Amino acid sequence: MNRIRSALALGICLVFVVSTTRATDPLAPIPAAPAVTAAQKTIRDIYKTDFTKTKTADQLELARKLLKAGEETTNDSVGRYALYQEAQTIAAKAGDVALAVSAAEATCKAFEVNRPDLIIATLEAAGKSITHPNKAIVEAALDAAEDQIQVDDYPGASRLLKVAASAASRVNVNQTALTATVTAMTQDVETARKAYEATVGERKILTKTPDDPIANLRVGRFLCLIKGDWKAGLPLLAKGEDEKLKAAALKDLAKPRDPMAKVEAGDGWSDLGDGFDIRERTQARMRSLMWYQQAAPWLSGLPKARVEKKIDELTKLTAGRVRRADLGVWVLLFRSDDPSIWNTDTKRGGDQFALPLTRAPNNLHYLKLTETKTGEFVIIEMTRARLTERTEHDGYGWNGAKTNMWNSFHFGIYDVAWTDNQPGFIFVAFTEDSTFYRGWGFGHRSQIGDQQGYAWNGRPIDKTVFEIAVKTTALTPEEARRLLKKK
Repeated sequence: MNRIRSALALGICLVFVVSTTRATDPLAPIPAAPAVTAAQKTIRDIYKTDFTKTKTADQLELARKLLKAGEETTNDSVGRYALYQEAQTIAAKAGDVALAVSAAEATCKAFEVNRPDLIIATLEAAGKSITHPNKAIVEAALDAAEDQIQVDDYPGASRLLKVAASAASRVNVNQTALTATVTAMTQDVETARKAYEATVGERKILTKTPDDPIANLRVGRFLCLIKGDWKAGLPLLAKGEDEKLKAAALKDLAKPRDPMAKVEAGDGWSDLGDGFDIRERTQARMRSLMWYQQAAPWLSGLPKARVEKKIDELTKLTAGRVRRADLGVWVLLFRSDDPSIWNTDTKRGGDQFALPLTRAPNNLHYLKLTETKTGEFVIIEMTRARLTERTEHDGYGWNGAKTNMWNSFHFGIYDVAWTDNQPGFIFVAFTEDSTFYRGWGFGHRSQIGDQQGYAWNGRPIDKTVFEIAVKTTALTPEEARRLLKKK
């Protein structure tokens, strides 16, 4: 049930609504300038004390506060836009490039704006700050340029790289290395542009003849080895006429769980990479690196030594080349239909696997729970310390305590708003005051006998294998859309 609390009301009304923002929500038009000006005046009235503070730390705290308020404002587009703009302006002036870009990206996700224009303006504003964060500007511009490649906006990517080159020329330390990275990325954009234009005909062919082997090869190669869009490209390579690429794609598509099979998947791309052009070779190496990183924790002896050596080599070879490829790896902690093995050392086949949580990464940021029959997954923010606890954050809870009551283990993610104790529902978590919560994972079936239950999205499902993995790096755009967070 949504809980609404009014936050601002002086000429405009910014209301914070507890609801989950969906990726399908339409973008709002940019509000008229007079309305934005009025909203900014209201914001400055409400946060008057914060605006009077001049220390950089205080200004950045205000920017974070305004950005959060913007994220929570869902039914007042003018107020939301004004909050994002204020946060962006303050963070840029204070020289915090990452925070300023975060505010700009938030605007891009909610409003019909030209993303390159807004990012460029944000970076240029940050460049005028007294801290001169040129290295951070270079890195942010490179990241944004890679994002524009993903949407086939090559002119936008080129404009962002000009900003990166200008900032790199003003860096005092490691200027040569940064300039070389910008130059390499500029070449990548040109390679991607040419490859995109060269496959226009093949993309048209696939709309009429989806099994054409030549078109599948060329478009699949562009998607995987130029854009790094492996999800879209691998099925095409698997239908292409190049037998080596097809074999590598099929091993990858098999989503192997056995460590040595993961190594074979990595070897497939590593062996092919040396025959590719620079960007293709880098993308192939990145894919190899991903599979090797997934396999390494479960290997031992000579195979482990070999894979760790490959990881070291590939990390050095790919450094600085493809900045936004998904280097982050989900580290598997649990895969089973038996919740009792959570936080144990269990390796009884692919569907009876668990690790002691002492082996979880120290700096993990996210946890993903997957229902393996359908492949559906949800993600929450997580820390290593919370893995074995029952905690709540952003309107969702995590029950890692693996509580055993009513002949059932209670273990998984839950929604703090789902508290009704209806017959038949599976309750993943409960409190000492007998409040029951529904969600995703293991629990007991309410009022229908004491038995182990399985739930997805608050509703009962048949007995199934759940997979739990954690990640230390940033989410991909697709993953970010699945992050559970109340707005």
